Amino acid sequence: MSSQELKNEMFRLREILEKKEKEVAEIKAKIADLEKQLGIATPSLAAPVPTVTPAPTMAAPTPTIETAPAAPSSVQAPRQKSILQKIPRSGTSQLHARETQYECPNCGSHYNSEIEDKSKILYVVGAGTRIYAKKHRCMNCGNEWS
Repeated sequence: MSSQELKNEMFRLREILEKKEKEVAEIKAKIADLEKQLGIATPSLAAPVPTVTPAPTMAAPTPTIETAPAAPSSVQAPRQKSILQKIPRSGTSQLHARETQYECPNCGSHYNSEIEDKSKILYVVGAGTRIYAKKHRCMNCGNEWS
């Protein structure tokens, strides 16, 4: 592109930008008008409680009871963080049982069995009795892991 074409393109983009800025200003003005209309039309949800003043008596003076206006609804007490945990369909009694179950790294299933890993002999007991390492096999997808 030549420098003249670049200047024309830049000028055209500036015009588009100015138009969009005017549109944004108009929309902001409309929003402000609507907020004013809604602010006037909406009734107060929580009116302040009137103060109670007792009749004057000859006894000791009693203090007047005054209440503060209701706090705005936008101010909320800080919420405690909760730990999200998926509750199983069988109920909450199964939550602790899941700690000892193994999850398949391939499909995420808990339906697996523990089998002997014949490739890893841990030790030999007595006259040729071999003790093998354990590995897990998913009954869903057939994946094996240790």
